[in-house]
Amino acid sequence: MGRTVPTYRQRLHEELERWRCFRSALLRDEREDFDRLLDQAFRYVHAGSMCPEREPFEVLVISLLLAHESRLRSIERVLRVEVSESGARGLDG
Repeated sequence: MGRTVPTYRQRLHEELERWRCFRSALLRDEREDFDRLLDQAFRYVHAGSMCPEREPFEVLVISLLLAHESRLRSIERVLRVEVSESGARGLDG
């Protein structure tokens, strides 16, 4: 028997297809950024699959926000290390 309800991954692909006209209106470097951003949504397909009652766009947005939060946390961690290392060098010199 076939599956009657599309998977979240299928629904996500359909949602992203709806944004194709927006993407085509972007400049080349903006398109690259747009593609990189939307690629992040696929990192959270497993979580989106657990929310079949949600609209794909809602899950897409929260996935992108989560990806940004994760990236910010990583950047902050690197900056904290660099600041503490530069402070330690200042004390040595």
